[in-house]
Amino acid sequence: MVLGVLVGVVLLGVGALFVSMFAGKQDVAEGRELEGFVRVVKDDFTSVSVLDAGPGAVALIDAGADVSGKALLAELQRRGLGPEAVKAIFLTHGHSDHTAACHLFPKAEVVAFAPDVPLVEGKESGHGPLTQWLPSKDVQARVTRRLQADETVQVGTLSVRALSVPGHTGGSAAYLVRGVLFLGDNADAKKDGTLVGAQWPFTDDRRQNRESLRGLSERLKSEPVKYLVFAHSGVLDGDAALRTFAAVSEK
Repeated sequence: MVLGVLVGVVLLGVGALFVSMFAGKQDVAEGRELEGFVRVVKDDFTSVSVLDAGPGAVALIDAGADVSGKALLAELQRRGLGPEAVKAIFLTHGHSDHTAACHLFPKAEVVAFAPDVPLVEGKESGHGPLTQWLPSKDVQARVTRRLQADETVQVGTLSVRALSVPGHTGGSAAYLVRGVLFLGDNADAKKDGTLVGAQWPFTDDRRQNRESLRGLSERLKSEPVKYLVFAHSGVLDGDAALRTFAAVSEK
C-alpha cells in the first residue's frame, strides 16, 4: 500500500511536470505552407517540414517519430511523389523522435553536425536530466554528411544554411532557408507569441542552449528572417520573438 502511494505520488509529479512544460505552447502548425516552398507535416507529437527542392525533389527538416513514416509518405503521395524524391534530410538533432523515418529514404543524404552522429545512429543516449536514463535507440538512421558550422548545402533549387546551436544536444542545429528559420527543439513557440528555450528535461545543457540562441540572434541580425518554425509547437511570424528572447536572456 505504501509502495502504491509512493508510485502514485511519483506519477502525479511527472504528470504535473509535463503539464507545466507543455501548457501554453502553440499547437504544431499542421499543413501550414510558408513562402511557397515549405509545408509543415504533423508526425505524432512532433513535426517535419517538407521543402520543395525543384521538380520531383524535396528535402526534409527532420524525419519524425514514426518509424513507418505514415504522415510523411502521405505527404509525398499528395504531391505525386515516392520515397526516392527525398534528396536530403537535415537533422536538427539526434533524438529518435526526429530520426525515426530516415531509413525509409535510402537515396537521401542524411545531414547532421558531428557531435550528434552517435546519438543519431543509436550508439549513445542523450545527456539531459531525463534522456540520460533512456536507452539508446537505433532507428536505422545513418549520417552520410557531417556539417561544418555555418555551412551552406545545396539540394536541388535550395540553399540550406546550417547553423550550430549546441545545448539541447551537443550537435543541435538550426537551418535557414529563404528566410525561414527551422529551430527544431532548440526553442518553442508559446500561444502568446513569445519564444522559450529548449525544454530542460530533454536538454543536455540548458545554459548553453540559451547562449546559443542569443548567439544565433546576433549572427542573423542582418538576415531577413520571415518565419520561425519549431518541431513541437507552432510557427511564429518574423524574428521579433527570437530577438526579444535574446535581449531578455542577456540581462
